[in-house]
Amino acid sequence: MKKELCALIICAVMAQAGFIKEGMEAKESGDHQKLVEVYDKACNEGKASGCYNLAVLYAEGTGNVAKDNAKAVKLYEKACSADFATACYNLGLMYADGVLVKQDFAKAKELYEKSCAQDEGCTNLGLLYANGAGVQQDYTKAAEFYKKACKNEDLMGCNNLGFLHAQGRGVALDTKKANEYYQKACDGNLAMGCDNLAFMYAVGKGNVQDFKKASQYYEKACNSGYEKGCNNLGILYAEGKGVSVDNTKAKELFQGSCNKGLKEACENAQLLEKITK
Repeated sequence: MKKELCALIICAVMAQAGFIKEGMEAKESGDHQKLVEVYDKACNEGKASGCYNLAVLYAEGTGNVAKDNAKAVKLYEKACSADFATACYNLGLMYADGVLVKQDFAKAKELYEKSCAQDEGCTNLGLLYANGAGVQQDYTKAAEFYKKACKNEDLMGCNNLGFLHAQGRGVALDTKKANEYYQKACDGNLAMGCDNLAFMYAVGKGNVQDFKKASQYYEKACNSGYEKGCNNLGILYAEGKGVSVDNTKAKELFQGSCNKGLKEACENAQLLEKITK
C-alpha cells in the first residue's frame, strides 16, 4: 500500500511538471491561445497552479488574451479554495483595494489569513490590524504578523516592524531594534527601509547622529525611485548636513520629486527658489 501511494505521488508530480513545461513552451513561442488551453486544461484537472496562472492572464490581459476581470476573480477563487496561497493573497489585495470587486476589508482579512498560514501576505494582514481596517485596531497583532513576514524575508514586514518599535506601538519602544529592522529592509533594497534608516541617523535615534550616513541612505532610497528619499536628500544638500552645501543639487532633487507628484518637494523647491534669489 505504501509503495502504491508513493507511485501515485510521483505520477502527480510528473503530471504537474508536464503542464508547466507545456505552458513555458507556449509562452516562449508566443502562442498565447495555446497557453490559455494548457492552463485551462490543468485547472479543469484540479491543478490549482493552472487556475492561478490562467487568472493572471485574464487579470493582466497578457499577450493576445483579452482582459476578463470576472474570469480572473473566479479563477483566483478556485485556486484559493484549493489552498494556493498566492491566489488567496491576490484576491485579498483586490478586496482590500476595491479592484475588480467591491471593497471588503473583512473579506480581505479572511483571504490574507489563509495565505499567511502558508507564509504569504502576512504583512498585509498586519496592515489591516495596524490601520483597524475590517478589524479592531490592534498593534500587538500587527507586530506579530510583521514579525512572521520579516522572518520569511518579506522586507516590508521588517520595515513596518521597525516602525512599530520606533513608535512603541504594540511592542516595546526600542529605537535600536527599530534600526536593526530598517537596516535589514534597506540591505534587501527596500527603498522605504533606507529612507527610515536615514531619518534615524539624521535625528540620532537608536544610534549616534550621523548626517553623512543619513545622506548615504537617503541617496540609496532616492536611487531606488523613492521620491521622499530624494526630497530628504535635497534638504541635506540645502542645509549642508552630511554633504557640502549645493543648492543646485538640492533644486534638482526637489524638482525631480515634485514632477513625480510629491507635494512637499514642490513646496521645498519654491522655498529654495525664494531663499536663493
